[in-house]
Amino acid sequence: MEFDIKEIEKDAPLPLYYQLKAIIKNQIEEGKLKPDEPIPSERDLMDMYNISRTPVRQAINELVVEGLLRREHGKGTFVASKKISQSFLENLSSFGEEMSQKGLSYKTKVLEQIVLSKNSTLEKIFGPDVHDFYRLERLRYIKDTPYVLLTTYIPCSIAPRLFDTDFEQHSLYKTLSEQYGFEIKYAERDIEAVTVSEEDASLLEISSSSAIQLTRTVAYLSNGKPFEYSIARYRGDLSKFTVRVDYKKI
Repeated sequence: MEFDIKEIEKDAPLPLYYQLKAIIKNQIEEGKLKPDEPIPSERDLMDMYNISRTPVRQAINELVVEGLLRREHGKGTFVASKKISQSFLENLSSFGEEMSQKGLSYKTKVLEQIVLSKNSTLEKIFGPDVHDFYRLERLRYIKDTPYVLLTTYIPCSIAPRLFDTDFEQHSLYKTLSEQYGFEIKYAERDIEAVTVSEEDASLLEISSSSAIQLTRTVAYLSNGKPFEYSIARYRGDLSKFTVRVDYKKI
């Protein structure tokens, strides 16, 4: 860890916590404090700058809220990993395509492939005449770190023998387009912040008290019929979403 001790001006109009926060933030932005490295403890920072615990704690708390630092119980405070920006809120492309465009290494692990009967949620989306569905659960990694847990439902009737494909090696969307002739058109997505379940926390390798970004997607073909319903759980400490918003004069 490379930490430059820069002077805090005790008589300056800027609060002590704000000055300390700026020092830590600048060193993160300049790369002197690197992702996953620990920062000095609260006691060390108090001794370095001869200030009380209150401004030290406030500076760290605000940097944690801003996503620049993360706390690990019993271990200390660390520089947060750089978040991966995704534009999937405005683009309908495969996970692999987007990661490849960003030059990031990735892999997929298939956790479950089963066929199940419809439930009330699936019936509401696909209608009463669709009875059986593929359920595909995958865990996506970026640089060997779990990133997103994805559960997908597709009607069996529109894609016979779908599970003959190895979805650890092949894209679902590319398979549906190339092998089944799907003309994928658009999707509707909801996104919300929720606390991760214990089971998902274990798979994503995060604390059971962590926040995740939960998205629900219904994707449609060019004829307006839905072909996919998926639920994705993104690690909140690694992901952020970018969307373009155009001005519309009313």
